[in-house]
Amino acid sequence: MAENDKPLEQQSAPGDARRADEQQSGEPFPCPACGQLLAPSCRVCVACKHAIDPAEIRQIKVVPAVEQPPRREPEPVRFSWRIFLIVFAIWVVGATLVQRYMAPMKAQLVLGGVQILCSVWVLFDALQKHLPRPLRWGVGTLLLWPIIFPWYLARRGHPRQPCPFIEARANPRTLAVLFVVLAILFYLVLKQPLPR
Repeated sequence: MAENDKPLEQQSAPGDARRADEQQSGEPFPCPACGQLLAPSCRVCVACKHAIDPAEIRQIKVVPAVEQPPRREPEPVRFSWRIFLIVFAIWVVGATLVQRYMAPMKAQLVLGGVQILCSVWVLFDALQKHLPRPLRWGVGTLLLWPIIFPWYLARRGHPRQPCPFIEARANPRTLAVLFVVLAILFYLVLKQPLPR
């Protein structure tokens, strides 16, 4: 009777190994000796040449991926009417005082110099703050001072937020049209006779 039990035990051991082998088939597993990741059908480690016994194969615990909250895009910087009205009021008061106490030619030079200084400051400030398209900010301030300068004052307070209207990548056709409009504008400005 005891002799009949022994063959059953010997038969059950290969059966257990076969079941363990079937359970592990299809999933890569680490080598029990060195930890090298092996293919499911591998029975000798390619790194340490250790013979793989299916009974000692450990399953890799798959760690579930942690769901990260969706990344929220920062809102674009909008045109600030409050800053625009403040800058516009300062400009009107300053231009009125300059024209009252200076000759027309000197007044235009002073007001133009203020615009040039503002555009240079905007360019260097945008470069220092690493804002995208600093040249556009500087040239825009020079050409459209009443609009771009207040907008830049609002933009510099929020360096992480984008401003697509000025900083977006422009189409080549749009740039060509803008260049033609600027050329016509310069021509009309230079064509006017100088005040006496």
